[in-house]
Amino acid sequence: MADTTTTGLPRIFDDLNLGIILHDPKTGDILDVNTRLEELYGYSRSELREMEVGDFTAASTRFSQDEALHRIQAAADGEEQVFEWQIERATGELVWIRVCLDHTTINGISYILAEVRDITEYKARERRLRLLSRVVRHNLRNETNVLLGYAERLKNAIESETLEEEVETISEIATEIGTLSDSIRQVEEIAEPDATERSPTDLGDIVTEAATEIRSQHPEVELTIDVRSNTLVNADKGLRYAVKHALDNAIVHNDHETPTITAVVKETTDRGEIRVIDTGPAIPAVETAVLKEDVTTSTTYHGSGVGLWVMQWCVDALGGELLFEENDPRGNIVRFLLPQVDQ
Repeated sequence: MADTTTTGLPRIFDDLNLGIILHDPKTGDILDVNTRLEELYGYSRSELREMEVGDFTAASTRFSQDEALHRIQAAADGEEQVFEWQIERATGELVWIRVCLDHTTINGISYILAEVRDITEYKARERRLRLLSRVVRHNLRNETNVLLGYAERLKNAIESETLEEEVETISEIATEIGTLSDSIRQVEEIAEPDATERSPTDLGDIVTEAATEIRSQHPEVELTIDVRSNTLVNADKGLRYAVKHALDNAIVHNDHETPTITAVVKETTDRGEIRVIDTGPAIPAVETAVLKEDVTTSTTYHGSGVGLWVMQWCVDALGGELLFEENDPRGNIVRFLLPQVDQ
């Protein structure tokens, strides 16, 4: 662990609106941090001096103490290191940061200085633009072309009296376009910082409200709500959109005559959790793969896929985590993990 007697940062660094970490260039130990870094990570100077990278790295991020040390030592050799990384704050909130490592000297002693910026909002906007570009360039264009094709077939169908099937197909495509439009509107709302107000909200209330709406739209569904704890999270209407999409997808894409869905609310360590469990076909890998940061593709995404993006962004905006798992023996489990707030 770090030697707390080592020379630290000049206190003038506390005036910066930029997180600063002072590292030992050989061991990678955290020697000191400024006030902004304490606020960003949610830990005090003394706590951070006793911590390693893995202690505040998000579980979903592949970033180890060894890799951190390698980058620090490379910076000590004169190679500037710039990278993005997701951390888990003391509150459990997940935040994206951009780190720049560079060599510096204080009172004649060599150190590595890390400049840390919160880029969570930037990452959300970047992903939103990528999705909107795909939807506009592929989905809407393709769906419109199909509509034009069916309009031509409808002309012929009038003569052959096979109207019902053609009209039903056109109706389905129009519904798909409407779903895309609604999802894009929701993305726009949750991407704007001032568009929603967050407040302590009971997860059970959110799930119950969404379930009531779903039941009115799909009375044939067997939908069970299992609230196992009163769990509060800082939430806005974006989370309501996300839960509604999860329930709706579980029903619309279910191949049973009477879909069976269970929504569970529980506590998981220091986070609140919502689980949406179904027994339908597995969510296609292409739908969940595009949620990853490193995936680029020109595939057309249907309403369900855009809905998954809405779910992902809603959870990201709240510093949470969205997971997709297989149900046994068949189906899906969609998990929303969100930082809890005090009762």
